[in-house]
Amino acid sequence: MFTYAQQIEWQGKVELLGTFSSEASNPFWFHANTNTQVGISSNFSGLGDVEGTYAVSEGASIKAGLSFFYRDDVSDEFQRKDAFVQFQNKWLKATIGAKSGEIKQQGLSATNKNFLYSENSRPLPGLLLEANNPLKISESFAFDWGIGHFYLNDNRFVEDVMIHYKRLGLQIHFNETNKVTAQIQHYAQWGGTSQEFGKLNSDLEAFVDVFFAKRASEISIEGELLNAVGNHLGSYLLDYSFNASAGDFSIYHEHPFEDGSGTRLANFPDGVWGVYFQPTESKVFSGIVYEFITSNNQSKGGVGADNYFSNSIYRSGWTYERNAIGLPLILIDPDVEVTAINSPIISNRVISHHFGLTGTVKEVLWQLKSSFVKNLGTYNKPFPEPIRVWYNYLSLQYPTQKYGTFRLLGGVDTGKSIDTVVGVGLGYSYEF
Repeated sequence: MFTYAQQIEWQGKVELLGTFSSEASNPFWFHANTNTQVGISSNFSGLGDVEGTYAVSEGASIKAGLSFFYRDDVSDEFQRKDAFVQFQNKWLKATIGAKSGEIKQQGLSATNKNFLYSENSRPLPGLLLEANNPLKISESFAFDWGIGHFYLNDNRFVEDVMIHYKRLGLQIHFNETNKVTAQIQHYAQWGGTSQEFGKLNSDLEAFVDVFFAKRASEISIEGELLNAVGNHLGSYLLDYSFNASAGDFSIYHEHPFEDGSGTRLANFPDGVWGVYFQPTESKVFSGIVYEFITSNNQSKGGVGADNYFSNSIYRSGWTYERNAIGLPLILIDPDVEVTAINSPIISNRVISHHFGLTGTVKEVLWQLKSSFVKNLGTYNKPFPEPIRVWYNYLSLQYPTQKYGTFRLLGGVDTGKSIDTVVGVGLGYSYEF
């Protein structure tokens, strides 16, 4: 056992954060896309994390991780964050349990480059099989894939809901400096027990219907709720990246859809239109992001409106523990009682300009985010006047060789529609 333990590489982390705000809630970017590690109104957050990796053979390994956090002024103050076992080799990555996703674009994107799964909620438990690296078909083409099954085990209008997930991606390498990535991903909520309709279909036949988004009876009573089984969400991603002497560029568009009209692009230009740049030499600026985000069209001129993240059967919508699973700029009211006619999603029509910058000055790592946001409500319940807000965030981190990393946060949310929120935070983390 001692010899076996010596073959495991261990690593751990402890994080502490204290915040103070001029209002009841923290500035937006203090808590958004943090996996709920910081609550909307929390003044303290603590995280403990440990991971171990065992090399099975050359190119293959097994990793296990466990982390918990505590934060005050939330429904469940002490919760697990990650709890997973993961196997990977050169072509496969298999994860069982709940595991946080990879932080992309240095954490500057408003969606973590995923409109539907932005790391805004706590990691979902389940099973995920995916390509560890895109499978190379030829010198020019590589293929990416993933398929998963997750559970929503929180308190919601339909209990014990399952989530089906899959993605397909194609990378086209024109040469060493130019690449295009095209990807489609699909999520579907299905099964569970509804407070209104009772037990929803969850057998193998229902799974096949969900997998292919096939029209069938949603519940056991034949002929009722004849529709595509489950609540379906998806997105297209088109990303052109190229290397220049000044640095690496990525120009991308992610387009969401929730029904046939969205898949036909009837909700154009909804989605994220972004540019990401990493300078080759500059240390003061090591990453820059601009994103234009809109979810205002929603196929309003088509047969049916998309009504993003909402659903007539799965009334709690695309949320987990009353947090949006995807785009955090969509407004959720956690105090709304979800009923057969009520939804916690109060604004899914959003127009935003988002900026992100990061770099290093004299060993101090800094990050800046600034988001101009206009919320219009929903098409069923539009706001009488748009809510215009400006979210601002600054993080300074100073890592030391022996004593861990010290962190200072600052944030200001302002606008005519809200009371100005000013917040500061002081954090500390230690890795071992």
